[in-house]
Amino acid sequence: MASKRNEKDGKSKWKTIDSFFTKPVSTETKDSSDEPISQQSLPEFESDNATASCSSVLAVTSKGKANTPPYPDMSSLHDSNLQMTEVKMQLLTSNWNDVNNYRHTREGSPHFQYQAMADNFVHINSKDSADEAIIYKLSEFKKTQVLKNRHVLLKIIETLLLCGKQNIAIRGHTPELSNFMAVLNSKAQGDDILRDHLANSSSRAKYTSPDIQNEIINIIGNQIRTSIVENCNNSKFFTLIADETTDTSTREQVSVCLLYLERDTITNKVSIKEDFLDFVMATSTTGEHLAELLIETLISADIITMNMRTQGYDGAANMSGKYKGVQARICEMVPGAMYVHCKSHCLNLAIVHSCKDSSVRNVMSTVQEVAFSFDYSSKKLQAFYQELDSDATTKENMDKRTKLRTLCETRWTSRADALYTFKTSFPVVVHALERLRENGDDKSGQYLASITRFEFVIALVVSEHILQSTVYLSKYLQGVECDLLEATKECRTVIEMLRAERSDEAVWNEIYQTALDLSEPFDIVENMPRRCGRQTTRANHPANTPKQYWKVSLYFPFIDHMIMELESRLISSENRFFAQYLLPRVVENVTNDQITTLFETYEEDLTCNLDEFKREVARWRTRWCITPRDQMPTSLCETLDAVSPVLYPSIDTILSIMLTMPVTSATAERSFSVLRRLKTYVRSTMNNDRLSSLALMHIHRDFNVDIDKVMEKFVSSKTRRADFGQF
Repeated sequence: MASKRNEKDGKSKWKTIDSFFTKPVSTETKDSSDEPISQQSLPEFESDNATASCSSVLAVTSKGKANTPPYPDMSSLHDSNLQMTEVKMQLLTSNWNDVNNYRHTREGSPHFQYQAMADNFVHINSKDSADEAIIYKLSEFKKTQVLKNRHVLLKIIETLLLCGKQNIAIRGHTPELSNFMAVLNSKAQGDDILRDHLANSSSRAKYTSPDIQNEIINIIGNQIRTSIVENCNNSKFFTLIADETTDTSTREQVSVCLLYLERDTITNKVSIKEDFLDFVMATSTTGEHLAELLIETLISADIITMNMRTQGYDGAANMSGKYKGVQARICEMVPGAMYVHCKSHCLNLAIVHSCKDSSVRNVMSTVQEVAFSFDYSSKKLQAFYQELDSDATTKENMDKRTKLRTLCETRWTSRADALYTFKTSFPVVVHALERLRENGDDKSGQYLASITRFEFVIALVVSEHILQSTVYLSKYLQGVECDLLEATKECRTVIEMLRAERSDEAVWNEIYQTALDLSEPFDIVENMPRRCGRQTTRANHPANTPKQYWKVSLYFPFIDHMIMELESRLISSENRFFAQYLLPRVVENVTNDQITTLFETYEEDLTCNLDEFKREVARWRTRWCITPRDQMPTSLCETLDAVSPVLYPSIDTILSIMLTMPVTSATAERSFSVLRRLKTYVRSTMNNDRLSSLALMHIHRDFNVDIDKVMEKFVSSKTRRADFGQF
């Protein structure tokens, strides 16, 4: 069939290599320029030159028309030459597309020039090109208009950034009277381009509408959130901190925060970071719904949830429940995420339960009622101001306070602060109530009778003294740089101090003398309740003097109750706390049982077996045994700075997990303060996306927002009426 097809096509089957390489002569037309090059036109190849390279053979160019291919007519080569036969066979068996590619890619050829021009055109018009588009090169007006539009957009973004960081309400009753337009018009006073845009541009291309504002605010918020998520994912482990509250519009808002470690690239030092991430609206407060909501929030933010090692919440049942709480359900999804109860909430609970003694409880109730009466009555407050101005000593001791402080169940230092303010301003309060009683205020007379009893005065002084010892502990626990081991040490310090004061007679003498000094100007006589042998519901403590009675019936029970509550709520012993035995100052005393417990606790995150871990701890112990004690790090952060992840990978992992364990959920509590400032009565219809973005801008006001990226994201998100060019 092949021979018939060849005969039909008028082509003869080639017999030798020369016949394959020889061009057939057309029978219809014959042009001398199309004939193959004769053998006489080729250079002579002698037998002694048989070792000539293939490149010298292929360098022979053909003569004739300009479209002659740039390779020689192989029919001119002699089969008798062995080297030339090998050249022919190589070309015959090679890929003939190479010849076509050579013709297309040869420099100077028309195709090469056209291809280069096309590639250049595509490059200039692509988004990745750094060169400006052709239209802007051809039209100077177009280029100028783009620069003006970008300048206006820059000023709009800067204005929104200013309002967001400083928590300035953006909108007003009308758009023209809003704070946003007021700031923008102020900027336009010295900016001709912006002034012309605001005065003459179309309302559809002014870019000051509420929708544009929300879009830019969300882009800025996403940029801040993306940076936080990136830093969190770069850390080995992180902690989820969450809390819930009700906003002004009576919606349940869940604050989601992250705690992670960040290592400085210059100093290589480790620091603890607690960052607010988002506000999420909850439609239910059950543990199941909140757990799903938190996990969905983390996943939508592209956070690696399997790196979670701790959860930090308050002690509410739906959060801390052992079986159906949020912490239990998240532990099912992320087995390594252990729950830690907020230590500040524990301290507050210890104080609240300690104040359940009848005398202390009565003092707290009376102080609260008197403070409320002065706080919400302008007449009483004015009387307080007048008495305070006339008493220079009390005014100085008030330390710039001008009002009585009220108690608050959720503010951890409010109780001690309220009692201190009331005790310091006690003479002013008494004189103000006397004046109000003389003016016919019967309620003030009742308050005056309550606070001018020795039972009230001694209970006030004792309560204020004991609670003052917890104020600095409460403030320390709320710090970001505080780690769990240091917090436990400070709690033990407060407990030991209270125990020492209980056994120190001089402390009680000083407290009792303060109560006497406070009572003397108002003729309050020290006394004690009458003892009655048949009375079973009253504290019938055997005492011969009022001083001894109040010590036994008030001072000792209150301080003992406080010590017990602090020990049970703040001093917890969990296996993860065994990491403290790796601190350089105590590592020499670590036992094999403690090392085994430590390994079993963190086994899921370690890449070695027990024997390898013991050898690593032995090397770690030896390292610090030969180091002077004054050069040893004392805290977890300093110890982690001294750990080499290459030499001590397991110890580095254990200390990192220990540092990510939260002390408190104060970051979420602080975000609620921002929520109250953001979502006010007149801004109660704000949606959650705008709320979260504004909260991110206000909380992370030190974050350096990349305005160029904000502009690029805004322009590329959709087609805009104004021309902003290519970024």
